[in-house]
Amino acid sequence: MSRAGILGPAAGPNYVFRGCGAIPEWSAQGAEDFRGVLVVPVPPETIVFGTVADPGCLPEILRRLEVLGMRVESVHRVRELPRPAPGAGG
Repeated sequence: MSRAGILGPAAGPNYVFRGCGAIPEWSAQGAEDFRGVLVVPVPPETIVFGTVADPGCLPEILRRLEVLGMRVESVHRVRELPRPAPGAGG
């Protein structure tokens, strides 16, 4: 898969992924495919905010989130992403 289709700080449309399960903290902070993504745990849910350079790669992103432990229940395109609080990861 091209790096352009992965979630991260690329140019493209913004998405919010909501679902059950937890994503390890390192996935947003250090995993190459998910740098720049904001992961917000709201137990029992997890919310992931990110930019998708190639929306055609959404099925692959959903599979990767599932492998990390999140069962995605909804995906929505949004105009803007929230900004992480100062000192927060993401």
